[in-house]
Amino acid sequence: MADERRQPQTAGPSGDDRGDDGDAPPMTAAGAVASAAASMTDPPRDVAYRIEEIPAADGADVLQNLPPDEAADVAEYLDPTTAGAILSEMDPTLAASVLTDMEVPEASMVLAAMDPDDRVDVLEHVPAPLHDQMVGEMDAEDVEEVRQLEQYPPDTAGGIMTTQVTALYEYLTVQDAVSQLRELNEQLEQMFYVYVIDRRGHLIGVLSMRDLILARPNRMLRQIMRPEVRSVPATMDQEQPVVDDKNRLIGLITLDDVVDVVEEEATEDVQKMFGAGAEERLTSPWVFSFKKRVWWLLVNLATAFLAAAVVGFFYDTIQKWVVLAFYMPIIAGMGGNASAQAMAVAVRGIALGQVDRSLLGRVMVRQFLVGLLTGVVIGFVTGAIAITFHHAQGPQLALVVTLALIINHTLATVSGAAIPFIMKYLGFDPAQSATIFATTVTDVGGFFSLLGLAALFLR
Repeated sequence: MADERRQPQTAGPSGDDRGDDGDAPPMTAAGAVASAAASMTDPPRDVAYRIEEIPAADGADVLQNLPPDEAADVAEYLDPTTAGAILSEMDPTLAASVLTDMEVPEASMVLAAMDPDDRVDVLEHVPAPLHDQMVGEMDAEDVEEVRQLEQYPPDTAGGIMTTQVTALYEYLTVQDAVSQLRELNEQLEQMFYVYVIDRRGHLIGVLSMRDLILARPNRMLRQIMRPEVRSVPATMDQEQPVVDDKNRLIGLITLDDVVDVVEEEATEDVQKMFGAGAEERLTSPWVFSFKKRVWWLLVNLATAFLAAAVVGFFYDTIQKWVVLAFYMPIIAGMGGNASAQAMAVAVRGIALGQVDRSLLGRVMVRQFLVGLLTGVVIGFVTGAIAITFHHAQGPQLALVVTLALIINHTLATVSGAAIPFIMKYLGFDPAQSATIFATTVTDVGGFFSLLGLAALFLR
């Protein structure tokens, strides 16, 4: 980057770990990471030199363990290409914080060295004034790529695609196509497939590299391409090649982006099921996390009071049969587990589009049977334990516990499967805090069935 900063890298850090000929001793990637991590008190130049010798993913681990300002100092000593590769491996929020603490010209050089899709992911988290300054330092071609990708929301196909796509015109011969691919080899992120376009840029076919290599040199691409190519519109929710509304090829979703999307979507669904915000991360500010969580916790508090009210209604019964308090968490807990199992299957079915209204009735009948049968098994086992350890209360207690588990298991399984569909029908995300409402059903149902049956049978 800055010439005065880059000079020490060619010579390496001073110290006894270098041979007489000036070459650094060989070091494994793992050893280099450990050395770099252990050297965080060393000058940024020396840490940067060590990171230069290891894979980008390991370098990202080192920078993520440094405060942003120190990580920025280290990044400024790195070659821009190396720094770009390392920041691409980091969480975009953390990478943005590192760039924010760098000098604008050097941050711009690092961004220019990144793949277009990774570059835009990071820029999304850079404050607006700095964002414009960094983009303004890039060349016109990079600026155009940034503007093109930023017009799409980040959770769409256009928002995660790369504009570096191997696209060749249909009228090219195989020989000319191979020549062009040799020139493009150093620029493109992937070259496993060649996408064929017409003179207006419309996507009309696809070729594998094998197809191209084995074809006769004088044949045109339109003669050997496969016309059956699947594409997605740029505005589609992030899900191979990406096209605009006129079917013109504008980008490509690469495998690393697909993996990132799958991980992100799974994380969001899990967090939403438990009432945390889908956008929340371990690095999120505490105020952001507080706002995302507190409202659902208040809803949970209200539902907890509902369950407590059921217990209070049977206060006299619990006073007469204190042993019921032993079984209350068992009844509620087993119902909660049964509900969570059914809910996981239902949410997955909705996400994959496996269930429509015509099949919903059958799904609920199956869940009813599963809940009933598992409730019978768990109920009889628990009833046997009740007779063994609380024989003073006789078979009446075992009967009450067994029936309560059967009732609550059946209710929990049916409600766990139904709640996601109900929330979808009401216009909510099926995964959004479903566990809160399912817990209410299993707690209220479990306490009411246990204590109600006890009031009936244990007189």
